[in-house]
Parts: sequence; C-alpha cells; structure tokens
Amino acid sequence: MEQIIHLEVDDDIPVIRDRLEWAQGDRILLVVPPKNRTLRNLVNLKLLARHARNYSLKVALVTKDPRVIELSREADLVTFSSVERAQRSRWLSGDGTEAVPPPVHRPVAKVGEGEPVADLALPERPVKDVPRPKRLPHFRPRPDRRVARPLRALGFLILSLLVAGGMAAAVVLIYPKGEIQLSPATEPITADLVVRANPEADRVDYTALDIPARLVQVEIRDVGRIPPATTTDVPADKAQGIVTLINRTNQEVTVPASTTLTTSSGTTVRFLTVQTATIPAAFNAITQTEVIAVDPGPIGNVAAGQINRISDPVLARQVTVVNEEPTSGGTMAPAGVVTRADKDRLHAIVLQQIQQEGYSRLLAELAEQEFIPPESLIVIPLDVAYDPSLDGEVTDLLTLEMRAVVRGTAIGGQNANQLALAALQAQVPPGYRLDPRSLEFVAGEVVGVENRAVSFRVHASGLAVAQIDDRQVAGEVRGLPIEEAQRLLRQRFPLAGEPAVTVEPDWLGRLPWFPFRIVVEIK
Repeated sequence: MEQIIHLEVDDDIPVIRDRLEWAQGDRILLVVPPKNRTLRNLVNLKLLARHARNYSLKVALVTKDPRVIELSREADLVTFSSVERAQRSRWLSGDGTEAVPPPVHRPVAKVGEGEPVADLALPERPVKDVPRPKRLPHFRPRPDRRVARPLRALGFLILSLLVAGGMAAAVVLIYPKGEIQLSPATEPITADLVVRANPEADRVDYTALDIPARLVQVEIRDVGRIPPATTTDVPADKAQGIVTLINRTNQEVTVPASTTLTTSSGTTVRFLTVQTATIPAAFNAITQTEVIAVDPGPIGNVAAGQINRISDPVLARQVTVVNEEPTSGGTMAPAGVVTRADKDRLHAIVLQQIQQEGYSRLLAELAEQEFIPPESLIVIPLDVAYDPSLDGEVTDLLTLEMRAVVRGTAIGGQNANQLALAALQAQVPPGYRLDPRSLEFVAGEVVGVENRAVSFRVHASGLAVAQIDDRQVAGEVRGLPIEEAQRLLRQRFPLAGEPAVTVEPDWLGRLPWFPFRIVVEIK
C-alpha cells in the first residue's frame, strides 16, 4: 500500500521520522518543497534511509533539486522529478523491479594477479627537496591551440548565457502577468466556559478548567462621622443677668471676675461674675456687675432676689449681693444621642469606604492582564475606636476610626485566555485556522467564591479562516482562460466571495503558463 506525504519547508528530520512512523502504507513518497534545507544534507538523508529500513518502509523522494538528487544516490534513496512520474513508475505500484539509483563507483586497486581489492590507498609519495634557482629564466609564451580552443568554447558559452539571460529578462518584462485576489471563507466560532481561579493551583489544568491565582492584600486606615439618628432636648444656652453689690464696710472693696454667686432657696444655681467690680469706700455703697449661669439651660433663669450669696467667705463678710431683676437666656436645644444602631450604621459605612480605597490600591499594583473580581474582596477590621464610646451619650457627630486589611484574589487574564483559546481551537473545522486578530476574550460574571477560589464565566469568540496555498492556486489555474480559472477556483477552494482574476497585458484572454508570473493575493 502506497502513501504520498507532502513535507513542509520547515520540517526537520525528527518531524519527517514521526510522519513516517504514522504512515499507513509501506511505500512512502515524500514530496520535498524547493526551499526545504533539511534534505540537502547527506547525514540527514542517511538517517532517513536508515529509519526507513528499521521500519521496513520503501521511501522515495520527489524533488527537482540537483543537490538533493545527487546526495540521495549516495544515501541509496530513490528520487523522482514529479509525483506523476512516480505514479507511472513500477516502484510505487510495487510491480516488477524498483527504480534503483546508479551505484557510486569507487576506486579499485589490484594486488599482483589476484582479485581486486576495494578502497586500497597507495602510499604517499615522498617529497623531494628540489633546489630552487636563484633567478628564473625569462621566456615568451607561445600560443597553444589545445588551450585556445577551449577558451573560445568557454567564451561562446558565456556569451550564450548572457544572451539567454537577456531573452529571459525580456520575456519577464513582456510576457503577461496574472493577478488573483481571493477572500477565504470564514466561520465564526464561540465558546462559553466556567473557569476557576484557585490560589492553590500552580499550573493551568485544561481538564478541570483550573488556573493559578494569587492572594493580594493592603492595610487601610479610615475615619467616618455621622450624626446620631436619635435626638433629645438638652440644655443649650446659659442664663445671664445683673446683680447689685453692696459694701458693708467703710473701705473700697474689689470683687474679682469669676467670683461665684449662688441662690439660697430651692435648687442651688451657681453664677459667675463676668468682669471685676470695685465698690466705693462707703457703707452701703453699691455697684452693679453682669453675671452668667455656670450650667446651661432654663435652670439659670431665676427670679429677682434669688441670687443672694457669695461663695467666698471673706467677700461674704464685706459685701452682700442681690439680683434686682430676674435672669434670662437659659434655653434647651435638640441634640443627638448615640445608640447601638448608629454605631452599626457607621461601622458599615467605614467598611465600605475602606473596601473601595483598598480595591483601588490593589488594582494599581496588579501585573499586566491581571484583574481582581470585586466579589472576591474581604475586609478584616484590626482596630475600631468610637467617639463617644458609650451608648446614650449626647453628641452632634459620632466618630469611628478603623484600621483594616483588604484582601482579594488576583487572576491572570492570560491563563483564562489559554483555556478559552483551547476551547475555540477544538471547534476549528479541518483546513481552517483561527485568525489571531479576530480573537476576543471577555471575563463575565462571578459564579461563586469558595475558600478564596473564584469561579467566573469566560466568553471567547473568533473567526476560523480557510487556509489557501498561493502556490497551489497558481499551479491549478496556469494557462487557463479567465472565466474558467474563476470557475475552477470557486470549485476547488473555500471562498467568501467571487475570485478576482486579471491579466496584463491581456493578449490571449488567459493566464500565463508560468506560475511565477501569477501573483496570488489572499486577503
């Protein structure tokens, strides 16, 4: 059973041997591309021949390269100039004798009258020390007909080559040139999968759809303030008034500022003098001064005559005091009262602030193509301090200072893209290849978070483009009329649109016979 294998330009000996091992026949025809340099080496050809013998395979080469043909003979490998010649030969069908390369002649030496002995080397000739004259004789060379005749032949050959090259250049410039533009067929391919980013994984698992991830964290300190939701009336402004100071001596008496005065009946209310007052040196001499209640609220609003005592015992023997008018101005005002609900609400607000700030700082530290799903973030409080700290305290603002750690799972987007790309490649039809420019990978919603491992959706899409060999196209349509070439291209190759075929100058209405004069552009 025979099989034809078309080699690629960059196939090396290990690749060729693998292709031989996977061959389905026992007679293998290897089609060698013109630019393949692997088989232009005698060692590689001998390795190929030995590998074929080890697997009981008959191997022949299809090539027009003179060097490959010459080296193949030395490696005992059969060569053909084309696949058609090989198919017409008896070698590929297995009928009759095989095409055998001509043997390599080796020198034979005879020893006496016995049988010839191959590869017998003669001893080297000893080098004689010939004395060189000090001055060589001068002579005039005479023309030799045996030398002149080959030189004339060589000149004629060079002239012929130059003429042939000029004619070839003229053909290239004058002979028509064909241009073919093809748009390969495309197929959209999509893939949706759920990927798990696991901090404990060390590699991409294409079976379990696991990819490596890493834990990242940052420490944040923040302060939050809110007014309490519950209010109550509390003393606000302090009462004020004027008192009369009476001298009980014949000497001048000075009553300093902030002297404490009190009431004598009911609840004791304290007042302080606002400024220093001096009473003249005369018995029953009087002077007036302003006072303000010590405690805020209506408690400082007292009736006339209620302020009649001086706390300082020395001044109390020298001076008497009385308020001839009632004091006023002591008022109540609503104020906040700290409750447990206020603390819980402020705690949630500060946690949210810390999480947002921590997320921003973590994103700034990520590597290229890394991302952190917000669902993976957790905030771990370290220090929490309220002011005021007790429930029921009155304040206009409740303050919370918190220090916490924000932790999240960083995911490498390139790892998720590898899984998505593998899923796309599994759907590529034979003869098609993914266009890298059309690939799109989108990380979708988070499905779940378990033990810091994040499961999320990935959507991948791309275009599979049909692969068309421009050399095969030129070889298929060479010499054909334009309309027939278009029809053949539509039948033989997967195209997205009508092939464009042009010839310049269009003398015969058909493409050139030489493939190198046909330019194929695949969009």
